[in-house]
Amino acid sequence: MLNRRSTLALPALLLARGAAAQPAWPFRPVRYIVPYPPGGGADTIARMFVPVFNEQPGAPQLVIDNRGGAGGNIGAEMLAKTAPDGATLGQITIGTHGTNPTLFPRQGFDPFTDFTPIALIGQQPVTISVHKDSPVRTLADLLRQTGELTCGSSGNGTSGHLTTEVLKARSGLKLQHVPYRGSGPCWADLVAKRIDLVAENIHVALPFHRAGDTRIIAVTGRGRNSLVPDVPALLEVLPESVVYSWNGLAGPAGLPAPLVRQAVAACKAAFAQPGLQARYAELGLETTEPDPDAFMTFIRSEIAFWRKIITEAGIKLE
Repeated sequence: MLNRRSTLALPALLLARGAAAQPAWPFRPVRYIVPYPPGGGADTIARMFVPVFNEQPGAPQLVIDNRGGAGGNIGAEMLAKTAPDGATLGQITIGTHGTNPTLFPRQGFDPFTDFTPIALIGQQPVTISVHKDSPVRTLADLLRQTGELTCGSSGNGTSGHLTTEVLKARSGLKLQHVPYRGSGPCWADLVAKRIDLVAENIHVALPFHRAGDTRIIAVTGRGRNSLVPDVPALLEVLPESVVYSWNGLAGPAGLPAPLVRQAVAACKAAFAQPGLQARYAELGLETTEPDPDAFMTFIRSEIAFWRKIITEAGIKLE
């Protein structure tokens, strides 16, 4: 079962199993749709994962094709409408298969029936950060606040925005979300003390934390993160507060089972590679053992979780 726990130290058995003889993929190269522009979080993960994946026995040779727009929906719809012959695979995310089904009344596809989930390829917690000189020194300090606090994110509908809503709902804090056009201006305003908090994926928050400009006071994983081991998880004090920003490998609906098994084996072998493990660890990324059925269960749980949060908060994208 996918439990969002880090499994970067996968057993050597996975590598041996992945190295077993595999038939050639029916197409070469294979288009790999990433439903976001180059340079973003999903693209960064794709460009770490794909080269290592391509090196594994029997792996389809993926070529990244960035198709951003509509919060990931345009690229995901393109994937959903391709033939299930192995010529096209793609990346699905917390956006396309977590939050967007509620945020966008008409996605152009069904997240349950129009795809073949293959494997979760990376997940990372969100962080809550404050200015280095903030009187809010710890998570406990934050939860004692009674006045209104401003919490910035890189935009409406992002994992940071929705984490703000989770924190507000679970804690009762008076949080005013401040959306920005991307991470840069958001962090600039935190460093300049124009806002009180920032909710952002851990790999984005870490450089500011390490430079001493800001302080991470909470993470949203199931436990503490090895990159900031002294920082508590929200779950330690607030129930149902686990949030991961995640990316997965998928094909269109009807992808033949032998191809799914072949892609799963390549994922297992890729996750066992020390180089990929090290790069993932640098960004706080975690993996789970590839399992298409468990991945579909995970997707269903994510959509249900975010539907409740978004509906209760009354979030609507303009």
